Amino acid sequence: YRQLAEAKLAPAVLPGLLWLAGLWAGGVLAGLLLCRWRHSGGPRRRHAAAGALGAAALLAAAAGALILHQVQDRTLGGAATLSARRLLYSDAWQLARSSLWLGRGGETWRQSYLAIQSQPYVGAEVHSGYMDILLNTGVIGLLLVLVLVSFMVARLIAVCSRLVPAALVLIGHAAVDFDWSFGLVWLLLLWLTVMGFASVFSGREVQNEPNAAQRRKRLKIGKKLLAVYEGKRKYSPLQSLSLRVMAIILLAGWVLLASALGISEVKERRAASEPPGAQAALLQSSLKWNPANTEAALSLADWLPPSQRIPLLKRSLVYAPKHPELSWKLAEAYSLRGESEEAAAWYLAAIDRDRFNDAKQTRAVLKLATLADWHRTAGESVRSVEAARTGLNILKGYRSLAANLRGMDSHRNDREFDLSRLAVRQTLRLEKTLNGGTRKHAARHPVQGDIPARR
Repeated sequence: YRQLAEAKLAPAVLPGLLWLAGLWAGGVLAGLLLCRWRHSGGPRRRHAAAGALGAAALLAAAAGALILHQVQDRTLGGAATLSARRLLYSDAWQLARSSLWLGRGGETWRQSYLAIQSQPYVGAEVHSGYMDILLNTGVIGLLLVLVLVSFMVARLIAVCSRLVPAALVLIGHAAVDFDWSFGLVWLLLLWLTVMGFASVFSGREVQNEPNAAQRRKRLKIGKKLLAVYEGKRKYSPLQSLSLRVMAIILLAGWVLLASALGISEVKERRAASEPPGAQAALLQSSLKWNPANTEAALSLADWLPPSQRIPLLKRSLVYAPKHPELSWKLAEAYSLRGESEEAAAWYLAAIDRDRFNDAKQTRAVLKLATLADWHRTAGESVRSVEAARTGLNILKGYRSLAANLRGMDSHRNDREFDLSRLAVRQTLRLEKTLNGGTRKHAARHPVQGDIPARR
C-alpha cells in the first residue's frame, strides 16, 4: 500500500487515510440528516424537500471541488496524467488496428508496448479495460463484453435500480484504468446483478417505490412464462446424462488448467527465496506445469550454460514470439558462444522490440564491436566485417532515435532515454574494422565453449 501511495495511486497513510475516513463518515452523516430533513413534518414541510435538495447540491459541489483539488496534479501533470493516457491510447489503437476483429491474444499490451511506443513512457498497463479487451480479443470480443455489461445494467434497472449507481461506477472507471485486469471487479459486477435479482425474488423490494406494482406484475408474468417453458422442456434420460457428463468434463478441464497455472506460478515465486541449486530445479518444475511461463524461462536461463539456454529460450519464444527479453537473452547467449551472425540477428530483433532502451542499445553496439575485433584477430575477415556493419547500423539507428526524441517540442521521457557516450566512442572502432584498418583493438576473447552463466 505504501508503494501505491508513493506513486500517488492511493491516499497517503497519514493523514490521507484519516481524511478519507473523515469524509466518508461526514458523507454518511450528512446523507442521513438530509434524508431526515426531507421527510420531516410540521408547518415547514412544503419547503423541506426543496431545502434538502439544495443542501445536497451544495455539498455535492463542495465534494467535487475538493476532489478536483486533490487530483489536479494527476490530471494536469506527472506520470499518471490525462496526457499520458492519451499517448497510451493512441499507441494502443495503432496496435489494435493490426488485428482489429480477432485481437492479438492475451497480454498483448504488456508484451508489445515497448516495441510500438511512440515515446519512452512507462506503462505496462494500457489503463483502459475496454482497450485492453480490444487488443486481446478484437472487436468481436469487445462487443460480447459490452453486450454482457449492458444486459447486467438493463436487468438491474428493471429489478433493482438502487444498485445501478454502484455498477455504473465500476463500469465507467474501467474505461480509464485497468480495473478489469482484476477478477474481483468482475465478481463485484456479477454480485451486484445477483443481489438485484435476489432482492426481487425474496420480495424485499421497497413497497412504496415508484413503479413497484408494475415490476411485481412483470415478475409474475416472467415466472409464469418460465414455468410454461420448463413444462414443455423435457429431456430424455440419455440427453440429461450427456449434458451432465459434458458439464463435468468442462468443469474438470477448467480445474486442471487453473491448477497447472497456479502450481507453476507458486513454484516460480518460491524459487526466488531458494539457494541457487534449488532455484533451477523449481524453475524447471514450473515450466513443466506451464511451458508458456516466460518469467520462469527467463529466470532459469540465467542459471544455464549457453548450449542449454538457447533451446530453452527458443521454446519460450513459441508462446511469446514478440517478447523483448527472450530475444535479448538469446542474443546474449549467442554472443557468449562467439556466433556473431546469430547474435547480430537477435540483437536487431531485441532492439526492435525495445528500442527506447539505451542500455540495450549501448551493450549491443559494444558486444558487436568486441565480436568484430575477435573475428579479425582470428583471421575471419568476412565475419568481422559483418559484425562491424551490424554494429554501425544499430548505432546509426540509435543516434537517429535519440535525435528525433530531442527534436520533439513536447515529449515524455519517463525512461530517461538518451544517446550514451560509450556507444558513441565505438564509432571509430567499428569503422576501422569495417574499412579494414590496421589498428589493433584490445578485445576480450569469447570462449567458444559454454561459459557458465552468472547472475
